[in-house]
Amino acid sequence: MPGDTKPHLARQARKRSRRPKPGTVKQLSAVLWRAITHLEEHLDDTATAETVDTGELCKLTHALSQSASTYLKAVEVGELEARLEALEKAQAVQDTPGRWAA
Repeated sequence: MPGDTKPHLARQARKRSRRPKPGTVKQLSAVLWRAITHLEEHLDDTATAETVDTGELCKLTHALSQSASTYLKAVEVGELEARLEALEKAQAVQDTPGRWAA
């Protein structure tokens, strides 16, 4: 074939360049917190409306509980990462020979 260009390689390269970089636990926590506050406001509006749609109320409650659970896990992981980093630093300091080591 004239100009054998292998277009599948170009498509694969475009897909790779479009992938977002992985975020941090801190970024995830921030996004989840914004979603939780938005859901909470919407849930309050729905619950205090004159005509309460129980289906929507149940969906919002479920979404809020799932988001809150995921947020708590992300916070826990973030705290564990910070504690592990502090322990690793303390271990590194302890493992390095001091000025008075023989």
